[in-house]
Amino acid sequence: MRPNKKSFRKEKIAYAIVGDGGCEVWYSQMLKRNERHIQVSIEPKLAQKTPLIKQFEKTLELAEEYSKVFWIVDYDVIQKETRECKKGDKPKNQEFKEYYEFIQKNLSDKVIIIVNNSCLEFWFLLHFNFTSKNFSNCNETQKELKKHLKDYEKTQAYFTKQKDIYFLLKDKIQTAITNSKKLGEFDIKNPNKSISEMWKFFEDEHIKSIIK
Repeated sequence: MRPNKKSFRKEKIAYAIVGDGGCEVWYSQMLKRNERHIQVSIEPKLAQKTPLIKQFEKTLELAEEYSKVFWIVDYDVIQKETRECKKGDKPKNQEFKEYYEFIQKNLSDKVIIIVNNSCLEFWFLLHFNFTSKNFSNCNETQKELKKHLKDYEKTQAYFTKQKDIYFLLKDKIQTAITNSKKLGEFDIKNPNKSISEMWKFFEDEHIKSIIK
């Protein structure tokens, strides 16, 4: 009996990244542009604010198709929406807690939740120096970041055309990984501490073998 050739093929490793807004999409696009050997799909395809439930559903959907899914969450958005929650509605922090615990219990081998608190700009800041300062929102984080990137703008043009945000910061990425790991991991029981778990993506064994 002739052996099945498919059984000898190396499994193709492909990742998906799910984000909640523009910064995550633009940064991931620039990563994909610069690191062409990484097979990665980015959701949403367009930079748009996506409700938490839609992010969760998309993450579960992609977990069936991809080797691994990285769900990037800006916790300052969850905090803001929790404060603005209407009476009778489930608070967003409680909603996220349910999604987080479900994934940790059922899909931890396929889905990696990456929490940034306050936001992705905190990850950028850690490329320059270590800080555990608790920024109340992303605007405060951006002000601190502008001490290092004076012309920083939270726009698609800045991220993808004027600068290429990934390439701009790439030579400092090991510093960012070291600094972010010092802050530890997200704790759902203590969610308000400053954190950036982007190192979980860059320390993935497959990603590390590609990014030099």
